[in-house]
Amino acid sequence: MNLIKSIMTKNPCYTAGRKITVKGLMLHSVGCCQPNASVFVNNWNRPDYKNACVHGFIDGNTGAVYQTLPWNHRGWQAGGAANNTHIGVEMCEPACIKYTGGANFTCSDLATAKAVAARTYNAAVELFAMLCKEYGLDPLKDGVVISHREGHSRGLASNHGDPEHLWNQLGTGYTMDGFRRAVKAAMGGGGVALLPPTPKSPSRPRKRAS
Repeated sequence: MNLIKSIMTKNPCYTAGRKITVKGLMLHSVGCCQPNASVFVNNWNRPDYKNACVHGFIDGNTGAVYQTLPWNHRGWQAGGAANNTHIGVEMCEPACIKYTGGANFTCSDLATAKAVAARTYNAAVELFAMLCKEYGLDPLKDGVVISHREGHSRGLASNHGDPEHLWNQLGTGYTMDGFRRAVKAAMGGGGVALLPPTPKSPSRPRKRAS
């Protein structure tokens, strides 16, 4: 895993200086056709950017992880109570998709889009395995590793459908249950376990950024 420290020291979330006791990890997807993590880092690292702040972005082109907050810093990533307990990480999305409304999109190059999704998924598995080890977390325990969508269903996050909306519409076969199992396997040195494609239904809308 290529971990690049890019702490967003100018973002008001960082300067607020609040810390959390890490109890879990939340997986996000950015909700726009931007694979370059550095674009988000540059756009969000401003004193006037008060919309959001996450702990990291995973680049869609390289799989590199850009750490943008100290892991135990309170982020602005869930839009709910999970900000007080969970580390939040965003996976970047393919340039070849185009959102048409809410969480729905079209895709002009499915093979490329799936490659980006696989790259970010694999990097997220490695990162979450590392963080679970660092904070003594069991990814298979209820509520420890969750998506933004799952956070909303638990009353801990705003009403977004990521990252399942991306995985489902691209027909990747990835699920959060499979992701959690892959994280557990990676913690034991078992490597990253990818699942065969089993397309599912689209999820709810996701946030936008550029």
